[in-house]
Formats: sequence, C-alpha cells, structure tokens
Amino acid sequence: MKKNKQWRVNIRYFRQRYGVIIALIIAILISIFLSVQLWRSPGQSMKQQKITNDTTQENVSGENLTSVYSISQLIFNQSDKELSVIDYRTLYSKIVDRVKEWDIAYKTSDVLKKTTYLNSLSQKNTLVMSFPDAVSGNVIQSIFGKRIKIAGNATINHVQISQDDSNKLFFYDDRHHKRYAYQVSNAPQTVQHLKPSKKTATVNYQWVGKHVMAATTTSVKLQSYSYLLDVDSTVSRLTKLFSDSGKREVHNGQEILTYSNGDNRRMAHNVTTGSINYDAYNVNHNANTLNQRQHEGYRWLVNLHQNSDNLYYFEERDQGQTLTYRLFVNGLPIFGQTSYGSVQIKQLPNKHARIGMSQYSLRVPLPTDQKNQINIEPMASAMADLESVGVSRNDIEQMAIGYRWQLDPDNQIVTLDPGWYFEQNHVWRSVTDQVKSEQGGH
Repeated sequence: MKKNKQWRVNIRYFRQRYGVIIALIIAILISIFLSVQLWRSPGQSMKQQKITNDTTQENVSGENLTSVYSISQLIFNQSDKELSVIDYRTLYSKIVDRVKEWDIAYKTSDVLKKTTYLNSLSQKNTLVMSFPDAVSGNVIQSIFGKRIKIAGNATINHVQISQDDSNKLFFYDDRHHKRYAYQVSNAPQTVQHLKPSKKTATVNYQWVGKHVMAATTTSVKLQSYSYLLDVDSTVSRLTKLFSDSGKREVHNGQEILTYSNGDNRRMAHNVTTGSINYDAYNVNHNANTLNQRQHEGYRWLVNLHQNSDNLYYFEERDQGQTLTYRLFVNGLPIFGQTSYGSVQIKQLPNKHARIGMSQYSLRVPLPTDQKNQINIEPMASAMADLESVGVSRNDIEQMAIGYRWQLDPDNQIVTLDPGWYFEQNHVWRSVTDQVKSEQGGH
C-alpha cells in the first residue's frame, strides 16, 4: 500500500512539474504534422493543375479546335441552281456528325485548270461546305474524323459531298487549284435526303482574287440585330494575368494602361479606343507551318480567354503567320469592331507573338424587329459599284457579306446592319463606305 501511494505521489509530482512541457511538445508535434499536410497540399494541387493543363492541351489539338475553325458557307448544288443556306450552323453540325461515321478511302488528287476547278465545284446533286479561308489537313481531320487520310500540312478551302449514289467526297485547295478525291464505302447515315432550309440565296461559283466564293446572283433580305455591349469581362480576365496594376500614360489624347510581367509579357490597353495589344516574348512553341500556326492560334485564344461561342476563324496570311478571328452573327462575320477583326495573332521574328484584341464584345441580344431587314444586292452589283469609283476587280482580294459594328456609347448598344465588304491590300472595307468616300460623301 505504501508503494502504491508513493507511486501515485510520484505521478502527481511528475504531472505538476512536467505536464505543461509535455502538453507543449504534443502541441508542437500536432502543429508540425498539420504544417506538413499544408505543405504537401500545394504539391497535390500543382499535380492536379498539371493534369488539367495536359488535358487542356489535348483538347486544344482535338475537338475543341473545331469550334473555332468552322465553315462560312453551305451550298446545295441542285439540278437547276445553287442555293446558299443563310443560317447553316445546325445543318452543318448534322453533316459533320454523319461524315465522322463513314468509311472513307483516298482515291487520287489532281491539279485542275481554273475553269475546270469551278466546274468541278459546281457538280450537280452535291453539297459544298466552304471555309472563310484555308485550313490545314489536320484541322480537316479534327472536324471530320481521323479516318480521312490527308497530309496535315495540306491547305483546304472547300469540302464537297455527293447527294446521289456515287458516294464521292472531295476536298479543294484554292491556292494550288488542287482537288482530292475520296470514295465512301460505308455510310450508316447519308446526306442524300438533307435539304436546304427555307432561308437561302441563289449563288454561283466565281474566282475573286485567289479565292473561289459562292457569289449571290440575286438580292437577298437579311435581318439587322442589336446587342447589349460587353465592356469589362475581357479586360478583367486579361489583367489577372499580370501582377501589377498597370502604368497609366496619355499619348495624343488617348489614355493607355501598360502591364508587364518582366521581360516575357507585356500588354497595352488603350482605354480610349478599347483596343488591346498583348506581346509575348521568348515564345518556345515551334510553329512553322499553317497547321502548327492554326493550332497555336487556338492555344492563344484559350490562354487569353478569347474563345467565346460566336468567335470564329476568318482569315490567314503568309501560311498562318497572321491569323484573324471575327465575331459571327447568323453565320456572317462582323466588321468594324476594330481595324482587323475581333482577335488577330501575328507570329513575329525572334520568338515574338503579338495578339491584338478588343475590350468590347457582344453580351445579350435585344428583341429583333422582323421588319428591320436590309436588301443586299447581288455581288455583281456590288462589284460594279466599286468599279464605278475606280476599284478594279483585279485589285480585289476577297468579298463577303457581313455585319457592320455600330456602337452607341451612351446606351451601350451595338447595332449590326448587313452589307457588302471587300478586301484590298489586306484591308477589309465597306463597299458602301468606299463608294461614298470616292464620291465625296454624296
């Protein structure tokens, strides 16, 4: 009993003298354990982020890329006429979904004379999907499926599919007047019974500059639209890429905010005009072909948060060293948002990339007055208007029907009116504006 009593006394004495120290040691050990867990979490987060980034990179070179590189015309070559579908997106998606399931075998390729090239595109009982400018063979595979054997660096402007029993498919290259022929051997769902929607325009195929376009041969009425202006979302997303808050300067009465991340990234935001220039230096991506540059262009759109639902590829120059993307409405491009489009990506020497953007975009469509339609004249009439003020057809590089961006800054409303546009010396202009300017504004 004395020993047990003595033992309890010793325990009480030990707790009184060393209890606080032991509790402190336990607290320290718990703290260390929690710190280790917190220290490890960022590592797991970084690992997860890397997985996410890797997945994003895979998507960049896969299906998501096709949401930007899309067609700008869908034409039905019927027995007596060619009809261009005005709002073609839904029908185009249906065609793509069907073609992806086909067994397609490469047959041959040939270089055609310009007249023969047009005649081939005009084959009856076929449908033709035309891109706004050349896309690479790899983009074609991303859209229509890997079963299509075509060189990744091929340049394609048109896709033609037979609607009869011949089961043929063709790709056309305007630059080289080249046609690629394929045979469809197994098609679970064909396109034979697809028909154009009610809203169409009669067209025929013509060479304009170095491109073939399906030019309207009759007048067509197109709807005008109005949208609420989106001002802040682009700027707020881009400024998060920089650690500083921007340096304010004023040049020629224009307020400019400049952001930088050391020597690698710089952005100049012209607050007055809404234009944004983003410069990236020491860019390590190896992009030397149209195919590589079109993939790289899409990466920039994703990284700079410019891949909105209505932004599409519009034009390339110098094998993709300059890529232009525009907002589209009802299947037609918008002009006048900036001097170049919505986004323009330039590959410059010494691993330098420059991306031009606008802080303005479209947010919410406003109710449409169905009576507010504009009659668009045939392309021949628009061409004659230009020739009447001294613009030679030989100097015109491309023509397109598009929407004019007209901003009401007071109400923050963008009005979109359709009209003809032409490209001369790599600059797109309104036919109406050019005629008024040459006639002295009268």
